Amino acid sequence: MRNLWKLVLAFGFAAAPITPAVAATFVSTVVATGLNNPRGLAFGPNGALYIAEGGSLSASGPEAVIRGATYRFGLTGSITRVANGVQSRIVTNLPSISQLNGMDQTGPNDIVFGANGVGYVLVGLGGDPALRSGAFAPQGSGLGSLWSFTDGGAASVFADLAALEAANPGGNPAGGPIDSNPFRIIADGQGFLATDAGGNSLLSIGANGAVSLRAAFDSRPAAANDSVPTGVAIGPDGNSYVAELTGAPFPPGSARIFRVTPGGVTSVAFTGFTNIVDIAFGADGSLYVLELDTNGLAQPGGTGALIRVGPNGERETLFTQGLVAPTGLEIGSDNAFYVTNFSVVPGQGQVLRIAAVPEPATWAMLIAGFGMVGAALRRRPSSSAVLT
Repeated sequence: MRNLWKLVLAFGFAAAPITPAVAATFVSTVVATGLNNPRGLAFGPNGALYIAEGGSLSASGPEAVIRGATYRFGLTGSITRVANGVQSRIVTNLPSISQLNGMDQTGPNDIVFGANGVGYVLVGLGGDPALRSGAFAPQGSGLGSLWSFTDGGAASVFADLAALEAANPGGNPAGGPIDSNPFRIIADGQGFLATDAGGNSLLSIGANGAVSLRAAFDSRPAAANDSVPTGVAIGPDGNSYVAELTGAPFPPGSARIFRVTPGGVTSVAFTGFTNIVDIAFGADGSLYVLELDTNGLAQPGGTGALIRVGPNGERETLFTQGLVAPTGLEIGSDNAFYVTNFSVVPGQGQVLRIAAVPEPATWAMLIAGFGMVGAALRRRPSSSAVLT
């Protein structure tokens, strides 16, 4: 019995340093596959995971030239739900556009649930809002908009985000061609906040669907790139935080994260990132940052990266292995990270669950088990024999 007691002591002391506050090894498991350009994702009130799928190249449809490339419109966007391990596509026929080579897909970009439990999907555009009533009409009118949806498959336009860019060219601080691409959205207690990656802006959407400008992000002539805001999250301080992808030539280390007050006052909170696509705050107050490509999109050889920024500003790269064009980040109630992967590939997209190994709950059960073993040993009539 002496060996058992030594084993309990050894495991007890070994387990102590491995807590959620200490660096750990992270591994990923696949929880959804076969997705069409998966982008943002969110957990619903029912605990199911909902994934926005950008879509795929339509076999036919109206076409238009955007930034020198030909795009085709189609109703190929969708929403997939994962509930109790079962994956199903619950909403289809959402608007989407794609280059003729099947690349650069723009359609459903993100998912959010309102205070009333209703689900919403943010549909991008990536061009001049005039295309919706022009080359992509009539079904293209739903591009650049926020749609409500149900698990039964019904979906309808709730708010028109791209209209703000069209009506107020000054909303794009970069100047030049008018461009709108609603990209990320969160609930903020009053309604929603959404980034417009084309309009370089943060938009507020009221509970009635009214859209207004919360903040705009200037381009940097010295760096020769636009801001291209992507991820947005509400911080523990009540301010919103907005991350940058940055525009071409995508210089490594040039992506920033802004702090935006409820009144729209903007300041730089963090610098030194590369091609951020999403951010989220954890229960511990840390900010988690998802990078699309650690080398910058113009340089070969990079991977995606999940980075933790602690409340004290200390940074730690948690996970990079197997991250290929990751785009969406969500933190589950289990404190694991859910990331869309292969997000620019139709039919091959994934959702990864990234968690520490062993997970905190596992250690808690293990330690509790050791406690029961210790109690059993202490209850033995001749406990001194165990220790000799």
